[in-house]
Amino acid sequence: MKTKRVITGLMAHMLIFLPGVSSGLSIDGAVALALENNPGLQKQQMNRALSEEGLSGKKSQNFGKIDLVASYGHYNLPRTLVPLTPASIFTDPTAVPTTEDLFSTGILYEVALFTGFSQQRSVEIAVLEKEMASAAINLSKEQLIYNVKSLYVNILSLTAQEEAQKVYYTALQNLYDDIVLEVTLGKKARVDQLKAAADKENARVKARQINSNTRILKSSLAALLNSESISSLEESPMEMPVSGTGTVYNNDIQELDRYRSALLDVEKKDMLVEKSSAGYYPQVVFNAFYGQNFGPNDSSNKYEGDWNSEETWQAVVNLKWTLFDFGSRSTSKQIAVIQKQQSRRDRLTTELELKRSLDEAVTKIELAVDEYYSAEAELALTRETESIEQTRFEKGAADLNDLLYAKARNQLALSRSITARYSYQSGRFYLDYLLENGENK
Repeated sequence: MKTKRVITGLMAHMLIFLPGVSSGLSIDGAVALALENNPGLQKQQMNRALSEEGLSGKKSQNFGKIDLVASYGHYNLPRTLVPLTPASIFTDPTAVPTTEDLFSTGILYEVALFTGFSQQRSVEIAVLEKEMASAAINLSKEQLIYNVKSLYVNILSLTAQEEAQKVYYTALQNLYDDIVLEVTLGKKARVDQLKAAADKENARVKARQINSNTRILKSSLAALLNSESISSLEESPMEMPVSGTGTVYNNDIQELDRYRSALLDVEKKDMLVEKSSAGYYPQVVFNAFYGQNFGPNDSSNKYEGDWNSEETWQAVVNLKWTLFDFGSRSTSKQIAVIQKQQSRRDRLTTELELKRSLDEAVTKIELAVDEYYSAEAELALTRETESIEQTRFEKGAADLNDLLYAKARNQLALSRSITARYSYQSGRFYLDYLLENGENK
């Protein structure tokens, strides 16, 4: 009867590996919710909008700007409303409009004709930043998808382990009840009861610990989904490959956004070096103004107090060429050169880190497969050992320690099998993350 209880419990536990109909949250549903509701990803998406606005702003600078300007000035001596030549005031000098309170208003248009290619480089840098923002969003999506899937399968793993631990606890509880009865009848020593009670209590606490860890992971998953809580999760079946089968993947890392981002950063730093050289070129600016100057005639004018106005306009091209700035331009360029060198090192570091991470991911996947089949083989052996020790104990041919050890070994093998199965899934998800395939699966 005891052996039947143990086998029935183990069979009930193994059912958790079989996919079935569930009304809980699926792994694809969790990913979809995260992509839709995660505030971190939403903030990252705003960076792309910022980069687009930045590019638009840099392009608009090529067309200059139009300003509405106005001024007022009070002078100690009268001023003409506009500069006049001697010929223009020869006819009637006392009638020329002059004022001590000069008002001016008009429209000013200004555009840079040549900036030493600084504006052109600014636009090119903004284009690169837009591409980098798009790549950053894709990477953020992949990171979020991996985090969601990893938490999801870890929760499933802990849930399966908790169920197995409950079955183990129930088996120890039944064994403890039988021993208590036999102690009462004088067939067993009290020390056997104490040993069974200690193992039973240890199993109970471990089940509680697993449950606590599950609740923590569910809270973490809920935070990624921007949800209040997570209820039940659907099983996420994944077929285990044959042991010894290699993991095949596309290792062309140059197509990955993570690598492309590093390359784009190198290009950006190249542009910044070129932009820093703009200070060595002349700066040419065109501006045009049209407006009115007006004010009341002062006391020296025979029409004192009368308000007059004069139209004024001008078109000017200004050239400024800095000949010496005590090393400021040289320092700016040297800083840009150093930053460029740093970006090249970062690109190399990214390449090496990607290769290392891919090798690590493949190794962990293959290790999880080997661990799973090893655990399954051990589980079959320990299950049979437990059954034999149970029969021997019932017949008085074995010590309680042997039976408890056999049960513990079987439970450990079962835990290894569960952990390895979900570790394989987590490893596959990590490889997809590195290869940036998570959103496509």
